[in-house]
Amino acid sequence: MIPALVSAAVEAAPVLASWTGAQRRDALHAVADALAGAADEIIKVVTEETGLTVARVTGELDRTTGQLRLLGDFVAAGRHRTGRSSPGAGLGGADITQVVVPLGPVAVFAASNFPLAFGVCGGDTAAALAAGCPVIVKAHPAQPVTSQLIASLIEPVLPAGFFALADGDIASGIELVTSPGIKAVGFTGSFRGGKALIDAVNTRPDPIPVFAEMGSINPVFVLPGAAAELDRVAALAAAVTGSCGQLCTKPGLIVVPRSDEGDIFAGELATAVGRVEVHRMLTEGMAAAHAEWIRTAADKVGIEIIVGSGSPSPVAVITPVAEPDLLEEHFGPSVVVLSIPVESFLKFAGSLEGQLTATVQAGADDHELAASLLPVLAGKAGRIVWNAVPTGVAVCDAMLHGGPWPATSASASTSVGTAAIERFQRPVALQGVPEELTLVFGG
Repeated sequence: MIPALVSAAVEAAPVLASWTGAQRRDALHAVADALAGAADEIIKVVTEETGLTVARVTGELDRTTGQLRLLGDFVAAGRHRTGRSSPGAGLGGADITQVVVPLGPVAVFAASNFPLAFGVCGGDTAAALAAGCPVIVKAHPAQPVTSQLIASLIEPVLPAGFFALADGDIASGIELVTSPGIKAVGFTGSFRGGKALIDAVNTRPDPIPVFAEMGSINPVFVLPGAAAELDRVAALAAAVTGSCGQLCTKPGLIVVPRSDEGDIFAGELATAVGRVEVHRMLTEGMAAAHAEWIRTAADKVGIEIIVGSGSPSPVAVITPVAEPDLLEEHFGPSVVVLSIPVESFLKFAGSLEGQLTATVQAGADDHELAASLLPVLAGKAGRIVWNAVPTGVAVCDAMLHGGPWPATSASASTSVGTAAIERFQRPVALQGVPEELTLVFGG
């Protein structure tokens, strides 16, 4: 199955690469129209298969169609090109101009926690098609019905070879990324899964780029002035428990000052998290891992744990010590509240691994501390959030959804926003090439 899909993508690659930006836009808009036209069926299937709410899935479908249209409009306007030109700079006065060319067929691995926006027709698929690359998507095993439905809506809209859905196990995923015809990989999932793909690609005689989003605890630093403002608690609790704590930008760690105000803030936050009613998790395996996480936390000495009712149970852990096994990405309605002296904030921030996001909650008198903390966090995270929560990733020009290892495998790239296209294209300098011949490079 995999060889046939790759062969078709390789054959289609020159055709899609030759398409103008306007042609790519029309194709992406047509896919968006197909999804929007089947909205009722999609929402029904996804809610039944995942347990996500109708409101959540409806919003995610809007996001999915919106990013298809946005990226299509972006390339139609020529905004994906570098725009670099140096007239007369070459030997003998030749003009040098940059164009961009697609990398070729891309393997995309669908994520489970965003079955639409990071799924079969999610951001990686949209960005690769916009860049002019055929796509083969490896469906997530947790959502076979959703995956097949979305694929059935895309396939009639696009020419043969532009898009394909691959089923199968882990071995088929390795076969896909090691196929010579595949020229890049987009992945959203666990660190273990992303690392396995990276290791497999590195066995190729021609290693290819792997753009893997692999995990983050998204720390939130509550500075002293903010700790005295308890009206911040509700938004943080909602961010921890929203979508049953299964968002890659969920704040899994909240750092508060060890003080009277910090202690009160921690207690109020833990209580608020424990009161939330959540829906079922995406898979039984995730629910079991969440239950095991609670048992691990309960075995720790010197911590306070608040467990809510229901299954899965929302849980907050208040601890004075940064327990390593609690400071790893964990899906579920859970949070670790770390209470440390404010003088230790900078040192602790500097000890963190790479993150997708880092958030600063600051009061009016906290700017001096924030001025020291922000540069440290910029070295650790792809996005810094100020006085808000990290959930909710806007699809726009300026978004950077990425971060240093091990959050991602390519810290300078983003999987969300218009810059996501850049992962699947590369610049080529044309020196002295007649202007009319530059048209062969399509979009």
